[in-house]
Amino acid sequence: MILCVTLNPCLDKTLIVPAWRPGDLVRGRQVHQVVGGKGNNVARALKRLGHSARPVTFLGGPAGLLCEHLLRHEDGFDPLIAPTQSATRTILTVRTDQGPDQTAFFDPDPEISLAEADDLQKRVEKELTGGDVTALALSGSSPSPTTHGLFSDLICMARSRRVPIFLDTYGAALEAIWGFWPEVIHLNRREAGLNLGRQRPTDEDLAGLLARWADHGVRCALITDGPETVLGRYDDLTFRVEPPDVDVVNPIGSGDSLLAGLIDAWLNGMGPEESVRRGLACALANAKAWDAGAIDVETVRTLEGEVVVEATPAENSSRVGKSLRMGRTRKR
Repeated sequence: MILCVTLNPCLDKTLIVPAWRPGDLVRGRQVHQVVGGKGNNVARALKRLGHSARPVTFLGGPAGLLCEHLLRHEDGFDPLIAPTQSATRTILTVRTDQGPDQTAFFDPDPEISLAEADDLQKRVEKELTGGDVTALALSGSSPSPTTHGLFSDLICMARSRRVPIFLDTYGAALEAIWGFWPEVIHLNRREAGLNLGRQRPTDEDLAGLLARWADHGVRCALITDGPETVLGRYDDLTFRVEPPDVDVVNPIGSGDSLLAGLIDAWLNGMGPEESVRRGLACALANAKAWDAGAIDVETVRTLEGEVVVEATPAENSSRVGKSLRMGRTRKR
């Protein structure tokens, strides 16, 4: 079982409308609802790849009840839910039926109490203690000061139980991580820039960030930039990855599908280059579908052969970083 934690879920509602202008009275032609949040997308992609995944999240209010129903009866999951007094946010995406243009309207983030944050942590700890968890995915933003340190705490718990950790977060949740770090990190270029305090980070800036993560013991890290070149590092190799051009239907969820692909590769014992190809192929397959995480496995297999990977030896990391990586290698 793979646990997929989302701290800031949403009811993702898409309204299909005719062409419109601000101030118009617009009648929708179609409505589609799905449970949003990056970890939930990761779980859907993992399910498509043949894995048993379980979403873990906060849910509250009428939108939260609907999200639980959708996760159970539409997605077929057995979610692990920590109830909240604050209502789960709704994201309304308005899309015209004449093209791909869309505009998203976000509710404010919910306020999570300290007791509610502790409740989610205890629920995950119970699952980790049971011994059936094969991987832990931590995805998305943190909605409240009480949740900023949750990912760091969960990393510590999983590390003590030798469960591999896969992280895709930014902002306060990433800044709060210290001590123990995950095996795998994925960020996009904008998020990496926020971590570096630079609006437009250079490739050299990002290479330095990848090296620092390696010194913390991160074995695999990828920084994506939409359809542009991906920069990465896996153990003692650095990567420049060129994705092929694809007909994009909806890019939302591509980073989550990439993380799912990396989890799949890890659990199947793939090597560095194979893992990078699998992750990128999953991201591209997601972009070719409308629903986030709805990847087609045959499409993934085809796209793997079209991803161009250039691998070179990494510069030596610090002695501390090397000892951390070697220690984890012995444990696996």
